[in-house]
Amino acid sequence: MDSWALLARVVILLAVAAGLGVVLRRLGQNAIVGYLLAGVALGPTGAGLIGSGQQLHAVSELGVALLLFTIGLEFSFARLRQIGRIATWGGLAQVTLTLAAVTAILRATGMGFNESFVLASAIAMSSTAVVLRVFTDNAELDSRHGRAAVGMLLMQDISVVPLLLATDAMAENLSGPEAVSHFALKALGMAAAGVVLWLLMRYLAPVLFARAMLSKNRELPVVVAACASLGAAAGAHAVGISPAIGAFAAGMVLSESPFATQMKADVTPLSAVFIATFFASVGTIVNVPIGRQVVYVLLAAAAVMILKTIVAAGVAWAFQRSARVALATGIALSQVGEFTFVLADNASRKGMIGAADLEFLVALSLVTLVATPYVMGAAPRLADAISRRRTPPVPQPVEQAGKGGVRDTVIVIGYGPAGQEVVDALQRAGIPVLVVEFNPNTAAAFASTLPMQVGDATQLEILEHAGAAQARAVIVTIPDPSASRAIIEQVRRLAPDVPVIARGRYHQYAPMLETAGAVSVIDEEQIVGTEMAQQVLRHLASDDFEA
Repeated sequence: MDSWALLARVVILLAVAAGLGVVLRRLGQNAIVGYLLAGVALGPTGAGLIGSGQQLHAVSELGVALLLFTIGLEFSFARLRQIGRIATWGGLAQVTLTLAAVTAILRATGMGFNESFVLASAIAMSSTAVVLRVFTDNAELDSRHGRAAVGMLLMQDISVVPLLLATDAMAENLSGPEAVSHFALKALGMAAAGVVLWLLMRYLAPVLFARAMLSKNRELPVVVAACASLGAAAGAHAVGISPAIGAFAAGMVLSESPFATQMKADVTPLSAVFIATFFASVGTIVNVPIGRQVVYVLLAAAAVMILKTIVAAGVAWAFQRSARVALATGIALSQVGEFTFVLADNASRKGMIGAADLEFLVALSLVTLVATPYVMGAAPRLADAISRRRTPPVPQPVEQAGKGGVRDTVIVIGYGPAGQEVVDALQRAGIPVLVVEFNPNTAAAFASTLPMQVGDATQLEILEHAGAAQARAVIVTIPDPSASRAIIEQVRRLAPDVPVIARGRYHQYAPMLETAGAVSVIDEEQIVGTEMAQQVLRHLASDDFEA
């Protein structure tokens, strides 16, 4: 194909993708769904203006690499350690259990093992791009279920490498010693490439970026950032590793440097263009289902989302012991995402799955991606409804807390920086305090010096045991607005007359918390604005006085 003709098709595809992306955002959807629909609308089964997605394959793969590079910049090794065991063992368990369950189901239908394994691998992947975007839009990225889901998503992304290696071994019909040798050679190559990549990104790239920044030439930092991300992807591809994983690893290493934020800002515009091209090109291979096929796709999508929710929620429960967190985490991981296309496309090019399987998988993925923002939005309320059904709202006898008994005690939910400030102020005023903290490590660190109860305050049993019905007041200091709303509603059911004061991290969520029953919401954005205005006026007054 002529290069200018290809460029014209890319421009048309991007223009329609941008238009549909805007429309879908207004409807509460992720823009990525609009990109997919643009490909469907312009592809062979739509208007026919764009040919097979394979024509755009080389261009669109850059989108995945750049996307994973920016994600890697967000999640340093230190942040992974903060997320905890659920980022490693939880993610590994979720991928393994989903892979085993889907493989067994497909095998039961008479499908061969290799094909079943490949399709199950693709289905086990969730959409990091969509989930992160929804969490960011809903201010849930720092929530307990947000951190749990992100940790498991990162392990999914990393697991793409061994799954691709397994697919390659199956395609070459390797078994026994040959398969072991194949994996060993690949592993050695990956290890060597990883060491080289780490050295380059740890020592060379930051120096080049610093020099580029000091040059005061705005283009040079952008070029260095693009070289870091795309160079890592190209190097990974050269040694047989997924380019996207190479870019992700480079981002993870560079996230420790002081230039990570600027690099992300420089690469994000490029990533936006290429990722739109990638998803739109994927949409071009969708054969729009008709008749019974629509029913089959919808049923398969529902079955996949239910299965993945159950598996992920079960894993999250094993680590978090909170029904609300587990359900919200499971629903967040219920869709099939961008690496689904990477794994399925790789298997298709190696002849392991047919074109019909690939088209059905893409159609199924499209349905789950469309449903994801809605089901994720409904997850907290669904968890609350299940919790209310399990626990009758009848106050139980409670233990005494603090010097003056429960009725003189103020219950503080959460012992982060905000909670610590509140507790310090109450203790200076001589008011007894009981802290309810979800993180057992935090609770253990302060239990010897402070009345502390470990538990999920969104659950009625925890609030009952803490004595919320007889408390002087309840202070909710956690940043997650949906969890705060759930806690306030539970307190209102348990103790309608106890005043609740809540933290509102973002202005848009203050009315929601007030509607839930908070007598006062501390609006962080308003407080910051007020404090900044006072500081500005103070400094201006000082300047005028000196003048």
